Amino acid sequence: MVNTIELENKVLNVFPQLEKIEISKSFPRSISLEFSEFPLAANVINESNVVKKSYIINSMGFAIKENLEDPKLPYIKIKTDEPINPKEAVIEKNKLNYLINAKNYFEDKFGMKIIGTQYKPIPREIRFFTEKGFYIWLDIQKPFEDQFKKLKKAIVKLDIYKENLEYIDLRIAGISGDKIIYKRRP
Repeated sequence: MVNTIELENKVLNVFPQLEKIEISKSFPRSISLEFSEFPLAANVINESNVVKKSYIINSMGFAIKENLEDPKLPYIKIKTDEPINPKEAVIEKNKLNYLINAKNYFEDKFGMKIIGTQYKPIPREIRFFTEKGFYIWLDIQKPFEDQFKKLKKAIVKLDIYKENLEYIDLRIAGISGDKIIYKRRP
């Protein structure tokens, strides 16, 4: 006798890309299976000391396709000492959501495209590369909305649309909470 709930849980443990599965018995000796996968979320390019590989990850952060890219999805570059283990989450779900939501928020509020993302897991930071050729550094442990508010206030003095910038660092909190560090290109 097949316990469908137990079998569903086993299948979900073996295939983390599945969002939902329904197994039903069709008597006398058949089982029908219906499933859906988590949506694809991003392209990840992993540069390690050993190899450079690309993956497409789903919304849970798991690698679904190896050595493939989908140009409609955002790109995230991760540098590591050892290659990523594609059997584990490449990026934790909450961090992946943070990356994607921060990118969308910036593009919406500032009217500027993000064309690349670097995720640095150890220092817990993100570096967005903008279409204007400069990076924006964020601390993934702090709300991106608060960090971008500092930038919005600074636009009066620092015109990000016309300045020739190398980077803007929004990670540092000052006494007033509005400290921004930036570097102009020579």
